Amino acid sequence: MINKVIEFSVNNRMFVFMATLLLIVFGMKSFQELSIDAVPDITNTQVQINTQVKGLVPEEVERMVTFPIEYSMNGIPGVETIRSISRYGISQVTVIFKEDTDIFRARQLASEKLQNIELPDGVVPEMGPISTGLGEIFHYSIEAKVPETDPEKRLIQLMDLRSLQDWFIKPRLLTVKGVTEVNTIGGYEKQFFIQPNIQEMAKYGLHFDDIESAIERTNLNVGGGYIQQTGEQLLVRGVGLLKSIKDIESVVVKRLSSYQVIKIKDISQVKYDKEIRTGAATVNGEESIIGTAFMLLGENSRAVAQRVSVKLDDIKKDLPPWVKLKVLYDRSNMVDATLGTVEHNLLMGAGLVILFLLLLVGNIRAAIITSLMIPISLLMTFILMKWQNVSGNLMSLGALDFGIIVDGAVIVIENCVHRLQAKGKMLGREMTRAEVKQVVIDSAIEIRSAAGFGELIVIVVFIPLFALTGVEGKMFGPMATTFIMALASALLLSFTVVPALAATFLSGKTRDKKPFLMSLAEKVFSPTLGMALRAKKFVLGIGIASIVVGVFLFSRLGAEFIPQLDEGDFALQFIRPANISMENSVKLQRLSEKIVLDFPQVKNVFARTGAAEVATDPMGVNISDSYVMLNNKEEWPKNSSITDKKSLMKAVKEKLDLHVPGQVMLFSQPVELRFNELLEGTRADVSAKVFGEDLDKLIAYSKEVAEIVGSIEGAGEAESESKGKSPLLQYTPKMDELAQLGVTARPVLDAINTAIGGREVGHVYDGVRKFPIVTRLSEEERKDIMTVRKLPVGIAEGHTVPIEQVADIDFVETFSAVGRENSQRRIAVLINPEVRDIESFVNKAKKMVEEKVKLPEGYYIEWGGSFKNLQSAKERLGVLVPMALLIILAMLYAAFKNFSQVVLIFACAPMALIGGVIALNVMNMPFSISAGVGFIALCGISILNGVVLVTYFNRLILDGKTPDDVVREGAMKRLRPVLMTALTDIFGFLPMMFSTGLGAEVQKPLATVVVGGILSATALTLIVLPSLYRLFIKQMQPNLFKGEL
Repeated sequence: MINKVIEFSVNNRMFVFMATLLLIVFGMKSFQELSIDAVPDITNTQVQINTQVKGLVPEEVERMVTFPIEYSMNGIPGVETIRSISRYGISQVTVIFKEDTDIFRARQLASEKLQNIELPDGVVPEMGPISTGLGEIFHYSIEAKVPETDPEKRLIQLMDLRSLQDWFIKPRLLTVKGVTEVNTIGGYEKQFFIQPNIQEMAKYGLHFDDIESAIERTNLNVGGGYIQQTGEQLLVRGVGLLKSIKDIESVVVKRLSSYQVIKIKDISQVKYDKEIRTGAATVNGEESIIGTAFMLLGENSRAVAQRVSVKLDDIKKDLPPWVKLKVLYDRSNMVDATLGTVEHNLLMGAGLVILFLLLLVGNIRAAIITSLMIPISLLMTFILMKWQNVSGNLMSLGALDFGIIVDGAVIVIENCVHRLQAKGKMLGREMTRAEVKQVVIDSAIEIRSAAGFGELIVIVVFIPLFALTGVEGKMFGPMATTFIMALASALLLSFTVVPALAATFLSGKTRDKKPFLMSLAEKVFSPTLGMALRAKKFVLGIGIASIVVGVFLFSRLGAEFIPQLDEGDFALQFIRPANISMENSVKLQRLSEKIVLDFPQVKNVFARTGAAEVATDPMGVNISDSYVMLNNKEEWPKNSSITDKKSLMKAVKEKLDLHVPGQVMLFSQPVELRFNELLEGTRADVSAKVFGEDLDKLIAYSKEVAEIVGSIEGAGEAESESKGKSPLLQYTPKMDELAQLGVTARPVLDAINTAIGGREVGHVYDGVRKFPIVTRLSEEERKDIMTVRKLPVGIAEGHTVPIEQVADIDFVETFSAVGRENSQRRIAVLINPEVRDIESFVNKAKKMVEEKVKLPEGYYIEWGGSFKNLQSAKERLGVLVPMALLIILAMLYAAFKNFSQVVLIFACAPMALIGGVIALNVMNMPFSISAGVGFIALCGISILNGVVLVTYFNRLILDGKTPDDVVREGAMKRLRPVLMTALTDIFGFLPMMFSTGLGAEVQKPLATVVVGGILSATALTLIVLPSLYRLFIKQMQPNLFKGEL
């Protein structure tokens, strides 16, 4: 089959060239349309159910809302995990489905279940946006160019800004293709407050319900159909809608028996005031409104972020002159920077590979033909990526090594040049074009098994990566896919375009000039090989020793899941005491931001305190997520002691500890923070989750665990996510007193709900915009303990009593949040280790916690985060890699039909191990799944070298050479292709190994392992393999000693 392909390609060269040209055009078009991102989207299939619950404390939210929703979701097919959080005013249930569950089907099933749940009146669960951990692609702020200093005017200003966001900017952004939701946090929603005067209400015997019914009776428009008059039709309507504060003040509440009319303005003040908010936003130390654009699942973040940016530029033109719209975070910047790293590494790698081909291949035309395979195979890969919907990112494009890709072409072209020279020498004249064609066909067919078989082995080695599931599957699946696509493309080109180009452009008088580097290598290698062949048993010892040392060093390596991707900016999470008020939390946040902004390296600081409008991450008001955007490195002060992000973060922490005590800080990165939260439900790299029933005990145990973990060297930050309890003013109706008055507890509860919580009694319309009318006591009265004791409770028409007569008023404590996972309560300890060796750190922490914390029955600790992903990936690879190696053994046996030769070739793989391990140790890197992928690639590459050598030895044996001549001549003749493939592989990965660009840390372990491993594999293969072939010649060639040959 391959023979026919080679013959067809050489004999129909014009067809091959035209087809290649078409491929190039399609490849360029596919690249332009390719989905581009920084990292693969690793979010699992999940449905978020958010429920706003006005006025209930966390334990009640858990009991009345969260648990019923959780319980109903348990029966849905394909559900893996359910976790929830109940906070003041909000319940969030996250339902995680099995891999490959269609998100729309999952949402449909969850939606059907929600229809049948009984929840308190007015409580409506809503599903979160169809987005992912990479969903928050764009943050912007709406600010006043000149903020008002007067508090009253500033409140109106923030209301106007919020209205602009809600009614003008957000609707226009939602029309952008790929945007699924625009989330708003900060400012104040414009609300008309009716603030009753309790004394006046008591004087006239009015209760809060009277105000509500008065507004409801007045605030409406009615339709009267139409009337016909003199052939015309007149529509009829009655207009009663309230339009302003003056209209609300004029509403009649009651007419007394003395015919005195009581209006709303007689018993209350109508004004704009602050809503009871659960979230606030700050930018550079000032309160602001922050909008967040969420990308639809499956869209391309770079393209959507760019579209949002263009739309915002259009919106800016139509804003009032006193408003400024500022871009705070644009994901496309991070994607472009990461792509810049990939692009730089690929171009540098390709450049070095081409340079070395020119230096190592004596024939300049042959070197150019081989080099051409790099861009063509890459363009073919883009076509296949577009077809299979694989996005171009750090992981998928990061593993491409042009050295490995052109290995097949190098082997084919090297053999063609070698044969053409030999044939030319034999004929003693210049060959005709027909003779050149025939030699090219013969030499390509002759080497096809070594070239094709070797590349096939590298492809097979990568197959286990497809069996990885979960986070690791989504990370490394695209890498394996693109690598195999690139190798398969290059392999196809090796047997089509390479022979066609060779037959066209290699001349009939081809001379295989020996380059200087090759002569030098041969001078060094020849005596070394001679010594090795004289001391074969010693060489065997070296081979075994290198394998043993490699395995020993490997067992000593620490481990992490994958190296942390540097996103360029960082996130800073502030955790304050649970009982802090929203106003004080915002004040602390503003103070903290101003301190961070003092650093010249910092460009912007913005933060979200508490929960946003669409609470995708429902934080308490005591928690702020701050995003610190940094200036370009070139703009950093040159004489500063702060030279990198790590030292800046340390300096920021020290300064904040000094100036703003009383808050705990956890450092992370914008995307990483969201991924941790969505995947694990915790906001840290590693978490220890304490499960049990009694929340008081869970808090105590979590703090104990945090203390123990924090004492371990390199623990970084270790904090319990619970920050204690919040104080609670509790009204308990006196049932006996109420029974004597002949009423239920309802009037008491309604009075609390309306006066302190605030009750929406209608809306004021301004065109299509609507603003709530809310009845609630003023801020001053709500703070006054005497006022809240005298609330009027309606007992009968025209008769009220103070609430203290019919209810007990106490101060108690409640939990600030109740977290659950798989139907059990849990509190997590958040850990962001400073060490890279996560595995050793967690094992040490586990051991210490087990020794020191004695948990009662029904309580247990689970360790999660990147550690869990690492364990899962190691377990799977521990089974799959040996399986892949067994497949390779079977393939080798099918090809060589000699078990001794198969074992000899296979020994090249462990010989490569030592170089990879030493390289990791030298670069001070632990084992990670990225490094694991490097070891997998290494197995394939090192076995390819063995195949090339042993195939040639066998051919020389068939030519009747003596065993000594076979190994000496074979090793010397194959030195060039082995060195060429090794050096091109190394130089393809070298830029990646020493790269410092954004995202380079993810690629480094892979490149380090391959470069180190190939160095050791090549040295050991060229020396150990020929020696062992000669030492065990009887086992290698049993037929030779039977006298059959």
